[in-house]
Amino acid sequence: MVDYLPRSAWGARAPSSGPGRLLASRVRGVAIHWPGTGSTRPIHTRTAVASALRGWQAFHMDDRGWSDIAYQVAVDQAGRAWTLRGLRTQSGANGSLTLNQQYGAILLVLVTGEQPTSAMKATVRGVVADFRRSFPGGTRIVPHSAIRPGGTDCPGPAARAAIARGDFTPNSSPEDDMTPAQMQELKNFIEARNKAYALWVHKMLSRQLVQVAKAYTTDMKNFERQTDAADAARAAAAVWATQPRPGQEPSDPIDPNDPVDPVDPTEPPLPDEDPIPFPPLPEEPATPEEPGTPEEPGTPEEPGIPEEPGAPEEPGTPEQPVDLEEPANPEPTPQPEK
Repeated sequence: MVDYLPRSAWGARAPSSGPGRLLASRVRGVAIHWPGTGSTRPIHTRTAVASALRGWQAFHMDDRGWSDIAYQVAVDQAGRAWTLRGLRTQSGANGSLTLNQQYGAILLVLVTGEQPTSAMKATVRGVVADFRRSFPGGTRIVPHSAIRPGGTDCPGPAARAAIARGDFTPNSSPEDDMTPAQMQELKNFIEARNKAYALWVHKMLSRQLVQVAKAYTTDMKNFERQTDAADAARAAAAVWATQPRPGQEPSDPIDPNDPVDPVDPTEPPLPDEDPIPFPPLPEEPATPEEPGTPEEPGTPEEPGIPEEPGAPEEPGTPEQPVDLEEPANPEPTPQPEK
């Protein structure tokens, strides 16, 4: 598809009542034209082309009395396509009403002695392809001189040679129907789209990588908790396995396949010593000795009477309880008189 500059780009006047649109059933092809002014002054810049189009429109409308500039589309040497009447509107440049109904009209902005540039040829191919898409039966590409009654030099020898070589015939490849400017624009668009897609992919992958990293961190933490719990259980089992069994001396060998069950934590521990059932009795203070009553020294004790050997004790005779309240200093035993 060709990018057409609008009528406002060259300052076109509004057309008067015109012939209307082309009918697809009548269209046979497109005719190639040139200005034919006889000037050799190039018309290459955008400003120069726009000025020339305004002048030709004024000549056609004011001097010839036509409804608008006579051509449908103009193509300059830079490969720019300018909208004149438009491809679907019947032209007024082919020489008769019948020819205008059968052929479109493309104006080449050429001066005497100029050759069509590659950019011009590429754009003309694109315009012809667009014309054929609108009018599938319009397959012919002819110079204006081939159809105008009475003959004409339009579109000049260089353009006629280009038509004969097929320079304006669209090829099967869509790229051949594009101007260099359009091809560069398409290239820039593709590069920009690729960059945007690459940035989008990078952004999406970055988000996914963050989510994967978070999930991996969570999984590792859970795995470490489970591993720590398993290690703790194995360590506890190893400790219990080294404990002596009930009734076994610490020095005895321990069967590692028969670990000792751990002590029930709910069972209260045994005390180290038996508790005292009753509180101890308070000790009475010692009675001080009476002064002036010296103890007689040297009084031998009477020898005791030895017990007969083998004499059994009388059963059922309880021992006399010790009087805990016996005074500390009993009265002295009286000695017999000599």
